[in-house]
Amino acid sequence: MAILKKLFSVEMRLHDMLYVSYLIPTERLLARIPNNFRLAEVQQGKVFLSLVIFRGRTSGAATIPTPGIPFDQVNIRTYVIDPATGKPAVYFVHCGISGSLITFLYRILSGMPVEHTPFAIRTRKDMNGRYGAYEASGAWHGRFSIKAGQAAEKVAALEPFPSREEALSYLIDPLAGFYSDSAIVRRLEVFHSPLEPRLCSPLEVRFPYLSSLGLVEEEEVARPHNILLVPYTPFLIYLPARKTA
Repeated sequence: MAILKKLFSVEMRLHDMLYVSYLIPTERLLARIPNNFRLAEVQQGKVFLSLVIFRGRTSGAATIPTPGIPFDQVNIRTYVIDPATGKPAVYFVHCGISGSLITFLYRILSGMPVEHTPFAIRTRKDMNGRYGAYEASGAWHGRFSIKAGQAAEKVAALEPFPSREEALSYLIDPLAGFYSDSAIVRRLEVFHSPLEPRLCSPLEVRFPYLSSLGLVEEEEVARPHNILLVPYTPFLIYLPARKTA
């Protein structure tokens, strides 16, 4: 890792990171993606859309420890082909942060059009760390509620991916992400070790914003393709995000 690159990075500590993913028709996302980007289809005419929610806290610049700042986030993302690498990358469709001050600061510093989105995450674990219950609820263009339970300690396979490794590389391990404020598209790089998610089963998923955006039909919201849970991971964000050509 280049010293200069690490110098301008912020370290995050992310907890209870839940990925709720839907396999949807590509056409639903075309109007949300810049014209020069190609969606990372996994089947002909199908691409994944993920709802990701987590508890986060900054631990300062990677080289200068500072008091942690809460950074609880929920975002709606899809997956595109990174023009720089040809690999799958994240494209942030919309993003919400629970704290009003950090929402304002992040909007100014990153250029990402984040919204103040109050929510709470509650978990129940046994003595071995297995999640008996995961619940998230809040308000983001309507009241939402997500309830899930751990089904397996590890992910064995996820259709339609040919291998477990390809599934995780696509859904949770991209190291580049893009976002737009309508006028400018920016590329953000991150670093984390390969994640080892647990597989969860949905107990309840109500998220009206997905339907009002025209991305997931109302009757589909309660039936995600898969739910993955990462209990904890440190995360480096390389700043600043760079404007793309």
